[in-house]
Amino acid sequence: MTIHKNPNTKKIRGSHILEVTCAHCKTFIAHYQKVGESNFVKMYNDRIIDGSIDFSQYHGALFCPHCGAQIATRYITKMDKKEAYRLVPSAFHKKKVNK
Repeated sequence: MTIHKNPNTKKIRGSHILEVTCAHCKTFIAHYQKVGESNFVKMYNDRIIDGSIDFSQYHGALFCPHCGAQIATRYITKMDKKEAYRLVPSAFHKKKVNK
């Protein structure tokens, strides 16, 4: 499995790193910079550090590279017009990591 760096990443102050994995087959999906302690509902594209999916290309939805399960759907947020992925609640696991 190859790890692709996200060219759109911006370093976010006060964030912690989450490791997102597929709930079905436990395959690594991405490292994400999460701000705050609220629920993990969406992933902004500019906060994704790296992943097994190439985030420099356009994706309508994110699928697990191993089992093909849908992890998230791409959309544009209403408030700040940023690209994000709305996560399917039962399709992923998250774990806080020190990187």
